[in-house]
Amino acid sequence: MKTWQHDELAQDLGDNKETGFLDVPLGSVVMHHSQRADVVEVKPSFTRFCISIYEVKISRADFQSDIRSGKWLGYLPHCHRFYFACPSGMINKNEVPPGAGLIVRGDKGWTTVKAAPVMKNEIPTETMMALIFSRQRENWYDKKRNRVFAVRRSYTANRKYMYKALGKEIGDALRNRDEYLRNKKYYEKYEELYWKLQNEHRGR
Repeated sequence: MKTWQHDELAQDLGDNKETGFLDVPLGSVVMHHSQRADVVEVKPSFTRFCISIYEVKISRADFQSDIRSGKWLGYLPHCHRFYFACPSGMINKNEVPPGAGLIVRGDKGWTTVKAAPVMKNEIPTETMMALIFSRQRENWYDKKRNRVFAVRRSYTANRKYMYKALGKEIGDALRNRDEYLRNKKYYEKYEELYWKLQNEHRGR
C-alpha cells in the first residue's frame, strides 16, 4: 500500500474530481471563518447546484482528533455535502459521524464507502467569494507558469540553434585542421627535398 503525503493525496483527489479548488479558505478571518477546505468540488448545474467539501486525512490520530474536537462541524455550513477522504483501510465507515461521508483511495483509485447526506444549506457569500478568489489566483498562476514555459521553450529553441551553429563551426574547424595537416605534410616533404638539393649543389 502506498504511503501518501497530505498534499499529494489532496491533489490526487482533486484530479479525480476534476477540480482545482484545493486548500480553499472558507471566508475571511474577520468573519471568523478561518478553516480551510482541502478539496472543494462544485457541481456545474443551475438546477442541482452542489458544493462538496473533502477533508483529507492521512492518519487515524488526526481523524479522531477532528471528531473529538468537533472541528469537522465547522465545514458543514459551507457546503451541501461533506466527506472525509483517506487512504483505504484507515477509517471504518462506522466511525464516520452521521452528517459526513467517507471516500477512500485504494490501489485502483477512489471509492465512495459512505455517501454523504445532502444538506439544503444557503452557502455563505464569503464562501462563494473565496471560491472566486481561489480560481482567480489559479488563473494568475497558470498565466505565470505559461509565461515561464514560453521563456523555457524559447531558451531551448535558441540553445538548439546555438548547438547547431557550434557544431557547424567545430565541423569546419576539423575540416580545416585536416587540410592544414595535409598541407603541413606536403610542405615538410618539399622542404626536406629542397635542403637535400641545396646540400648536393654545395658539394659539387
